[in-house]
Amino acid sequence: MFGLSGLLKTSAGRGKHYYEKLTDGQKLLYKSLSPGIESLAGEIKLPLRPLNEISLVLNCILLDNPMIFYVTSFNMLSDLHKQKCIVRPEYKYSPSLIKQSLATVLKYMQVFDVVKSRSDIDKEIFVHDFCLNNYTYDYSFNDYSFSVLGPVFNKTAVCDGISKFVKLSLDYLGVYSLVVHGKAKNPANANDDVMERHAWNIVEIEGKTYHLDVTFDLSLKDKVNRYDYFNLADQDIKKEHSIVGRVPECATVGNDYFSVNSMVAYSPVELDKFIEKGLMHGKKNIVVKLKNVKDTETIVAKVLSLAQQQYGRIYKCSGMVEVKYNSSQLVFEISFM
Repeated sequence: MFGLSGLLKTSAGRGKHYYEKLTDGQKLLYKSLSPGIESLAGEIKLPLRPLNEISLVLNCILLDNPMIFYVTSFNMLSDLHKQKCIVRPEYKYSPSLIKQSLATVLKYMQVFDVVKSRSDIDKEIFVHDFCLNNYTYDYSFNDYSFSVLGPVFNKTAVCDGISKFVKLSLDYLGVYSLVVHGKAKNPANANDDVMERHAWNIVEIEGKTYHLDVTFDLSLKDKVNRYDYFNLADQDIKKEHSIVGRVPECATVGNDYFSVNSMVAYSPVELDKFIEKGLMHGKKNIVVKLKNVKDTETIVAKVLSLAQQQYGRIYKCSGMVEVKYNSSQLVFEISFM
């Protein structure tokens, strides 16, 4: 057995959210299936259980353990007389390739050593920014892109691969997190109201839990990194996300990236001062979150007008201004050209 236990520190012994949600009987299945899969066993003997229950437990194992990227299905033989069953995992790759890939992924994690001694919020920001600065979204839907292999080997992934990589990285750094599945409306497609299957993370920072959607921030990135979905409360994430399953409540409001870093404007006057301050410091790209907004269409025109006026006042000339905005989270990116 070359198992994964002990290779990663998962949040001071925590990090198995989906295991904790199982019944006692299902936890026993988890404890039998997990080491068998980690050791690449061809057959795993279990007490006789329904197929759908074993499938549920396998899914929990995969969500809790991003390093198990090499199995997604199984076959089962049931002995009704002896009340036992044999599970045969279907491995996606050869044993040698799996072991080689595991070693590569673990070595890759060392890139996060530079923040190992820092605070949990610093670790979270580093992981978030590392993903935005190094990866792209894979619209070709390569098989690797649904696991941590996508970011590590191809520098591209879909939401499944990105959220699993985020969990793996935070596990490595000792920050509690989990992968969340559900549906969401992509903010990068403002005119598309379709809710599609989606995956993101919940993280625990200083004893409080928040939603973190690195994939959505990646989709919004243009000239600067975006933090629209960094440490949101339930009431904010649910503006375009719906959650499947039971996950920790994220009740704390006001600890999102913009609030913590004083990048919020509550009125046109505050917005005007925020833009002025940014321009005075030579910024060509200003990102701000607006609150207390009732009419989005009106405020969009107001943001553009204030930006043009401030640019003309400070630089004594007219200039091109572009305003991109996330209408759901009311985050505005103002670019001066």
